[in-house]
Amino acid sequence: MPHIKPYPEIERPAETLHQQETLLVRECIGLMGRSLEPDRVIREMLHLLSELLGLNRGRVVLPEPDGDMLAIRHAYGLTRAEIARGRYALGEGITGRAMRTGETLIVQDIDREPGYLARAVRRASLPQETVSFIVLPLQVDGCVAGVLGVHRLRQRRRALAADMAILRTVATLVGQVLQVNRLVAERTARLEDENRRLRQALAQSQSTPAMHGIVGRSPLLARARRQLEQVAGSDASVLLLGESGTGKELFAQALHRMSPRAAAPFIKVNCAAIPDTLFEAELFGHDKGAFTGAVQARPGRFEMADGGTLFLDEIGDLPLALQVKLLRVLQEHVIERIGGRREIAVNVRIVAATHRDLQRLVAEGRFRADLFYRLNVIPIALPALRERAEDIKHLALHFLEQINLAYGRRVALAPAAMASLVAYPWPGNIRQLYNVLERVVLLAEGERIDDAAVEYALVTEAQGQPVDVLQPRKAAGANGLREGATARAGRVREWRPVAADDGADIGAALKAAGGNKSRAAQALGLTLRQLNYRIAKLGLA
Repeated sequence: MPHIKPYPEIERPAETLHQQETLLVRECIGLMGRSLEPDRVIREMLHLLSELLGLNRGRVVLPEPDGDMLAIRHAYGLTRAEIARGRYALGEGITGRAMRTGETLIVQDIDREPGYLARAVRRASLPQETVSFIVLPLQVDGCVAGVLGVHRLRQRRRALAADMAILRTVATLVGQVLQVNRLVAERTARLEDENRRLRQALAQSQSTPAMHGIVGRSPLLARARRQLEQVAGSDASVLLLGESGTGKELFAQALHRMSPRAAAPFIKVNCAAIPDTLFEAELFGHDKGAFTGAVQARPGRFEMADGGTLFLDEIGDLPLALQVKLLRVLQEHVIERIGGRREIAVNVRIVAATHRDLQRLVAEGRFRADLFYRLNVIPIALPALRERAEDIKHLALHFLEQINLAYGRRVALAPAAMASLVAYPWPGNIRQLYNVLERVVLLAEGERIDDAAVEYALVTEAQGQPVDVLQPRKAAGANGLREGATARAGRVREWRPVAADDGADIGAALKAAGGNKSRAAQALGLTLRQLNYRIAKLGLA
């Protein structure tokens, strides 16, 4: 074990030494305040030790990432070759011993200490007089994180005790730098990991659930979204086809946001909600005095949408008289207000939507063929929710988050409740799903929605009765499947919750029908969708 031997010291004036120590500590603290880069800060600290106190060739030795070896990581007064040679096993030499034991080690004369390896700095590179070597442990969170080593000329005009005091202070500051760097590295790693997960979630969301609020990953929905993206950059008219509640308005808004017209207005007209007598004024506007009550001019929806997109929802309900005028606007891009005497140019992209079969309406003479062809440039069919059952879970979670946020709730769906939602046929599509979820969230007494609450909501939704009229069924009885099968066979009955004993009736009906689900459903008084729901719910598939 190295030991300290007494030797003569020539003292310098105490005031000068104190001033140097104060300057060194102040500068070291200033370095820590100006930068968090450990290599720069620690090297400057070692530089100050050398320049102000003559403690030369300072180095900080830290474990390598694998932990098997120690290496010089920060140094001043050492060449690159000397730094590269400064590698030690734990316990090897004075440096390795200090790292292993956590003790401060002082070699009074490196020429008389067998444990001094002279590995990094060759003896010939040092002054020929007596040279000491001092190693201090660096503490981080109560553990030895590394060591600080310096060379010291033994014949100095400064007491060893004074040098040791300042070295301990610097070692503490270096330890703080290492600790801050470790905390920053850990925090950075956590942030990078969080960013990586967020990027993965974003990439997944872009490839699956939500594009401008369109949630889902089913092939039919993906096809509709691809078509939307392909035509967004054009001005071609788009006709959105699909059942009520499939999200036609959401698709129209998404098309507008993806188009070059995104900064211009998006104006919606529900053709089924405007009385025939007001339709022309709504679409084209009117001038002052055009009719009784027209006390001032008013622009119509076409003028309001100028430069943007006009969404004509339920276009199949547009009166025939208005269809002629709409066709003229689409062909000539001008409108005339009611009571007006001049044409007004409009630059509008038309997106129409309907749940009706326009071709059948054309064949019946209730919709103009020339207008149909003008609107049907880019038809996009939106799938019904029953055709994209794999999206129901994503939609339910998406809506649940929105509803919880809107009402300040923290309600979650139990797995069985989610299974009931997925198995339901949803004749009202996405709009109906949202309504049911809103209902169960608002009526939930706790923070978890169970299967019974969802079943009850589906019953009231399907039968269209007030919530307080029906109670969830606890056992098969008057509302059970068996009664429906016997008393009302051959009729399509209202939706009712599933009971455990329904399985026997379904199994018997399927057997009697030779496995034909359509005939079995008819015998049970169910629709095919209702039968499939019960089969899935009871696990009979």
